[in-house]
Amino acid sequence: MLARSVADNGLVVVVPAGDGPINLSDLLGVGGSNGGGGVTTTTSSTTKTTAQVPTTTPATTASTSANSTSTPQATTSTPGPGGNVSGTPSEEPKDVVYTCKNEFIDFSQADAMSKFSYVWCPQNSYQTSNSVVWRLTPECGTTMVYPWDFKYGRIEGRIRIGATSGVVTALLLLGPAPSDEIDWEWVGKDLTHAQTTYYVQGHNVDSLPMAFGVSQPDGDLSTTFQNYAIELTRDSVKWFINGNIVRTLVKGAKEFPSAASRPRMGIWDGTRTGGWAGTVDWSLGPFTAEMQWFNFTSYC
Repeated sequence: MLARSVADNGLVVVVPAGDGPINLSDLLGVGGSNGGGGVTTTTSSTTKTTAQVPTTTPATTASTSANSTSTPQATTSTPGPGGNVSGTPSEEPKDVVYTCKNEFIDFSQADAMSKFSYVWCPQNSYQTSNSVVWRLTPECGTTMVYPWDFKYGRIEGRIRIGATSGVVTALLLLGPAPSDEIDWEWVGKDLTHAQTTYYVQGHNVDSLPMAFGVSQPDGDLSTTFQNYAIELTRDSVKWFINGNIVRTLVKGAKEFPSAASRPRMGIWDGTRTGGWAGTVDWSLGPFTAEMQWFNFTSYC
């Protein structure tokens, strides 16, 4: 069951009841646990000025000097059957590599996938004429990893989520173990809301995720592309939908995800999340989500 309240800005705030989300870092075998408190959250009251979803890409920022001039090297592994992707299949990146460079990646460009590494079934990430598709099969889902980190900055992607119960789509920042993490997550059994949550050293600070809807006729997030962003600064985390701030996390005493640094995105099976995501019916698959572009901005 979902308890709902409608804010003045046209965004629907949803607090789902039940067992809550599972930490994505737990599923990936990283992270730990640590308790604590001292963070306050606020919901921004911005006003949507148009019901039309932006179709233009954000302006790219000229690149500045990076800490390294070459792409960080990931440990390669052999893809599964049919694993032909443009990117580099890899294991979990081991090092934090901070950069001051900014990069806009358009998936209509042939070399776009080569800018990422891949964990979990790399063959389930493939490129179309204008997007990268993430596919969930009974074998596994897939995760794309951008190979650079920032201390502070912003990530944004234009995403269509995966549909049906048990299917989870994610865009997030993840730090080294024990993991700080800042998430956008979408569960396919709820096609009109996007969920936000965060973790500090593998500990889920939100007792329940906060979720937001798009107040417009094309609010089905599995059939439309929307722009989602996460911004991390020294004192706050902000989540955006289509350029509007929908949630602000203000730094408090201890529990703040300051070490969340590397972008990750993809699709995964949420069946074993205690009811939060629902159960996948594989007879309805395979299931897909898509991203048209990705923007990485480092605040240096």
